[in-house]
Amino acid sequence: MTGDPPTSHGAAWTATAAELELAVDCGPARHRLVWRRGEVILADHPDLAAERALVALGGPEPVCLGRLRLWQEAVADGGFLAEWVDEAHLGDARLSWLGMALERLRMEGFHEFLRHLPPTRAERMGQFLHRFPRPWLDRAACAVSSALIDARGVAASGADGGGVAGVGVRCGLAPDLVAQAAAHRLRRSFVDSIGGRLTAWGAAALVPLTITISPDGATAVAGTVTGPVRGVALTVGPDWLHRVWGAGAAVVDGHLVLALDPAPGGGTRARVVVWRAPEAGGNSTPARAAIEVVDASHDGSSWRLSGL
Repeated sequence: MTGDPPTSHGAAWTATAAELELAVDCGPARHRLVWRRGEVILADHPDLAAERALVALGGPEPVCLGRLRLWQEAVADGGFLAEWVDEAHLGDARLSWLGMALERLRMEGFHEFLRHLPPTRAERMGQFLHRFPRPWLDRAACAVSSALIDARGVAASGADGGGVAGVGVRCGLAPDLVAQAAAHRLRRSFVDSIGGRLTAWGAAALVPLTITISPDGATAVAGTVTGPVRGVALTVGPDWLHRVWGAGAAVVDGHLVLALDPAPGGGTRARVVVWRAPEAGGNSTPARAAIEVVDASHDGSSWRLSGL
C-alpha cells in the first residue's frame, strides 16, 4: 500500500510536515493517496508489485499508480520548480491556461511552458503541476530542496539538463530556483510574523526587506521596522525552505524562525527573530531585530517555543 522509499535526503522536515490526502477516481471507485512522513501511500492498493507486473505485461495502469509515478518523476526531475517558485504565479488562471497549453503540446507540438526543459519532460512536469493541488506541490518542492542541499551540503548543480552528483534531480536550474522560492516564502513569513501580533507598528509589513540565502548556512538579522529609517535584512541557510518552512515552523507563536538545530542531548533549538526596544530616548515601540536561540518542540500537530 506504500509507494517506493522517499526520494528526498535528510528527511527530518518530513516528521513534522502535515499529512496530506488526495482523492482520485481510479476505475469505478474513489481512492485515496496519502502523503505521510515523506512517503506517498496508495491506501487502496495493497500490492503495488503485482499491479505493476500486470501493467508491464500490457495491462492498463490504474490511475493511482499513474499519480504515484508522476509524483516520483517530478521529485526526481525538479523541473516543475520554475512554475512553482512564486506562489502568487501559480494561481487558478495560470493552472487553467496550463491545462490548455498541455493539450496544445500533446496535439500540436506547441511548447509554451517550462521552455528550459525538452518537450517530453516539460509535459510530464506540466501534468504534475496540473494534477496535484498546491500542498502536494509544496511537499515535492521541499523534497527536491532536500535532495539538492542535504546530499552535498550546499545547493549546486551540474550542466544544464544534467544531474547533481549522488542525487536524481535533473533540473540544472533547480538550486537557483530553490533559493528564489525560499526568498519568496521567507518574505511572506516575515510579514505574517509581524502583521498579526504587533499592530502598533501600523504599516510595518511594508518595511523594505533584504533577503540573502547564504551557501554556508549562516543566519543573521538586522534592522528596524519603526522610526524614520526602516529596513530589515534577513539571512538564512539554503536549507531553510525544507528544514523550516517545509517542516511547518516558519512562523511559530508569532515569531519568525530562521533555523532549526538539534539540541545537545536531544530536542530542537530554534533561531528566532525577536524585537528589542531601541536605545533610550527613541521610539518606545520594540522594533530592533535580533536573534534569540530557544527550545522548540512539536506536539504532533504544531510547533511551540519555550523561553520567549
